[in-house]
Amino acid sequence: MSTYCAVLMDVISIQKYIFSSNELRNNLGASHIVKTLFEDKAVESINKVCNINDEEKVRTIMAEWSNNPDKIQMEDDKSLPFEVGVSGGGKVLIFFREKNTAEEFIKNLTNELLIKAPGLQLAVAIEDNFSPQEGFSEHLDGLFEQLVINRNKYFPITSLPAHGITAIGSEGGTSLNIFSKQKKKYISYEAEVKISAAEKATKALQRDYSKELKGYNFTEQIDQLGQVEGDSYIAIVHIDGNGIGSWFQKSSNLADYRSRSINMERITEECFRTLITDVVDIMDKLKYEPGFDIKDNLPIRPLILGGDDITFICHGKMGLYLAERFIREWSYNSNQFFKDKDLPIGGFSACAGLAIARTKYPFYITYQVAEELCSLAKENHRAGGGSWIDFHILSGTKSGGVRNIRKDEHISHGLQLYFGPYIIDEKTDEEKHIKAISYFKNGLGSFYKERFWTSPHLKELRTAFYSGSEALNTYLIDMAARGGKLPNENITDYSQKGYVDMQTPYFDMLEIMEFYPQFLLERG
Repeated sequence: MSTYCAVLMDVISIQKYIFSSNELRNNLGASHIVKTLFEDKAVESINKVCNINDEEKVRTIMAEWSNNPDKIQMEDDKSLPFEVGVSGGGKVLIFFREKNTAEEFIKNLTNELLIKAPGLQLAVAIEDNFSPQEGFSEHLDGLFEQLVINRNKYFPITSLPAHGITAIGSEGGTSLNIFSKQKKKYISYEAEVKISAAEKATKALQRDYSKELKGYNFTEQIDQLGQVEGDSYIAIVHIDGNGIGSWFQKSSNLADYRSRSINMERITEECFRTLITDVVDIMDKLKYEPGFDIKDNLPIRPLILGGDDITFICHGKMGLYLAERFIREWSYNSNQFFKDKDLPIGGFSACAGLAIARTKYPFYITYQVAEELCSLAKENHRAGGGSWIDFHILSGTKSGGVRNIRKDEHISHGLQLYFGPYIIDEKTDEEKHIKAISYFKNGLGSFYKERFWTSPHLKELRTAFYSGSEALNTYLIDMAARGGKLPNENITDYSQKGYVDMQTPYFDMLEIMEFYPQFLLERG
């Protein structure tokens, strides 16, 4: 088996590049640029450095890895100067016959991206004598180790510098150096490139999901997700698979690596199609729900959809339902499909962060909170496995990380009001975790159904939690005398005083009730 010069490229800080703007259209365009980066932007560079002089032929060669994952083209055709190993999600592995060709490709592509994708940064690793078969896993580990080192030691400037005679944009701090016909004003060149890409992204998404959409549209506007003026909230959901990177790097050879990548991408896409179908099925119901103003647009829009990394924006009252729905679907399908391969420890699982904020709240901050919440959920996964979800409702009164906000806002008189993250995986009744999402939703259902817990009483209960344990005890005694009790299904210990060891599961329920319509709760 021959060896080749392997080039591994990865976009640095994808999330920062995508979510640097408060305009959804810019975010969508940036996401599309990352998604199509190597299938689109790299074609001209390869055509030039490999002297092929036929862009269509280059595209055919580049697509072959996914069409025939078991086939190594350069083994069958000794005239081919390059071949794509794997590509997707802002990452690509490419093989070249000659090291100097690989180096020229890196120089040419990074130079081209200054114009085609300004602001985007790449980390690169290169290794000669890379075997697609023997010792593949070890070679791949070495490339990734080198990539991490290179990513952390050098940060190239990839945006046009600002000048004293040019106005500076409020987003990104870059020069307003091009007049946008669409926005009717001067904007940065980086923003213009993203806006142009957003149009392509929307057309492609509308085309690819036409069967599931059934006449509905994906919106490019953050305030067109079915919100109602005066009660306008969005939810940003960030989902990340657990241990998927390590699982990929355990591939026995290139064909195995390709197969995992192709099928993981397919499973994620199919699960999102299921989610869209689910949303379309309830559109008529949503039209009559308080807080919804449903017209032609779906109340959900994907932002990042690749492999095990998923981010979407949706109506604020649908975030928790959709996040759990997707994780259950994705985990089940992944475990079923890959059951004959080496699974990650404990099987496939994922964690989610859900940030709910007013529609006009800074978009990038909302996303950062969602990402941090996903990290907090992953801490619980690392401690005990499983799929976890954490949520937070941004009020705008506090700044800083979620941990600090919770210390300031959700610890009252020693009583810890936040209870999550919550585990999604179903287990036997004897093994069920006290922080199971099923317990949480049962409690929500009880608050909805119990005639004693009217809206005024729920507000009083919320105030009692804020006032500390003594005020809470007094209030609960008063409510018990009138027949009102806290939900106690499977959480009896907590229902007696409202808390155990100064922790309570009920405040989270009161927080999220406004953002979880009863009919979605009953839908399961």
